[in-house]
Amino acid sequence: MQRLSLQYIVTLSVLLFGVFAIISPVHAQQFDLYSASDIAVEIIPKIPGPNEKVRLKLNSYSFNLNNYFIAWSKDGVRQISGYGKREFSFTTGESGEITDIIAVIEFEDQVFRKQLRFAPSQVDLLWEVTDGYAPPFYKGKVLPLKQSDIRITAIPETLLIEPTDAPNLVYYWDRNYKRQGSNSGFGRQYYDFSIDPLLREEKITVTSNDRRENSFAKNTIDIDGSVVSPKVLFYEVNESNRILTQRALNSNNIINKDTVRLSFHPLNMSSTRENFTDLFVGWSINGEGRAPQDFGKQNELYISSGGKSGEIAIGLQLEGIQKLLQKTNTVFPLVFNTN
Repeated sequence: MQRLSLQYIVTLSVLLFGVFAIISPVHAQQFDLYSASDIAVEIIPKIPGPNEKVRLKLNSYSFNLNNYFIAWSKDGVRQISGYGKREFSFTTGESGEITDIIAVIEFEDQVFRKQLRFAPSQVDLLWEVTDGYAPPFYKGKVLPLKQSDIRITAIPETLLIEPTDAPNLVYYWDRNYKRQGSNSGFGRQYYDFSIDPLLREEKITVTSNDRRENSFAKNTIDIDGSVVSPKVLFYEVNESNRILTQRALNSNNIINKDTVRLSFHPLNMSSTRENFTDLFVGWSINGEGRAPQDFGKQNELYISSGGKSGEIAIGLQLEGIQKLLQKTNTVFPLVFNTN
């Protein structure tokens, strides 16, 4: 009987020790139900520019921030504090100027910190028509038409980035609010596209940042291909096969002789081949069709007044071979003064 009692005591001690070993770690370790990751910071606007007012707002689905003490500081200096101070506004500095914002939230016996850094920058967008035509020495820029090929180039402006580093940034391009994944990424400083003839305008947006993500910039440009129409300029070709581009006959249409060699130039139309062989060309004189004397130079036509003075109506129809929506039909009055 004494032997059994001793065994019972030993067994009971082992059981009690096992229970204590299981329960003790639970009381020794504290589990935090919440952390700073349970607090999100809403930034309005999402990518602020230089000297722009920014509004910050703390949000959480885990607990009610209105019940806790919140303090905001800017560049190490406390700005506002108090219970439920979830919002804070400030103005960014110049391009490349860094602003540090810290929000401290006291939650029961814990302290959460949300730290943000703002280094605003700017990015300029330059556009050009890559397949449009303009006569030599034309004092103007080729304007976009429907189906024109366009290149948008991003030029970052920030004190944190040297101008030579522009090709080494990360660029994200959006066309009509849709991310262009294959055209975005490291070094993608420009974006090429053709204007959709079914859209009134194309909206192109770029977001750029350095690889350290210290500086963000965003800009949007609208390209409208329906604002202008193709225009045909007529010039005289002299005996040395030189086009007199300094004298457009559209504004000075008097010819003081009885013969002239004309050359047309389709301003803004998509044409990159010599003698505009990528266009359908139709000449007419006084309403009657006229083929060019040299089909290798379909952009030129010899015209004679037969020694008589008077006005001749020169008609021209142009249409893109591949870009059929680019077309124009013009009638040009040419006055011969044989006296």
